[in-house]
Amino acid sequence: MGCFPFLPLLERRKSATMALDARHRVSIYQKLVPILGDDDTNALMTQYPSIEADELVTKQFLRAELAELRGELAGMRGELRAELGVLETRLTLRLGAALAAQTTLLLGAMSLLR
Repeated sequence: MGCFPFLPLLERRKSATMALDARHRVSIYQKLVPILGDDDTNALMTQYPSIEADELVTKQFLRAELAELRGELAGMRGELRAELGVLETRLTLRLGAALAAQTTLLLGAMSLLR
């Protein structure tokens, strides 16, 4: 997954944008003013964000994004559990070896004392 597993979400989000750049906004505005008038054209243009950060997010879009995020988190959770299992096994083996070495050393020392 890498350091930034959320990047695919951001890249997809950028491709789904509906923001209008300044050139398009001016062009649309100029074409609508003769038809709708200034007030109605301004009201209509406020519904189209000029930058992506101004976009409104629908509940449906948010739910879809959250569902995908939950799926990715579940996958990461499974990977993390697997890694923890491997680490637990390694630690158990190392502790077992250390305990066996210590026991052998202790028994050797006890046999010298007899």
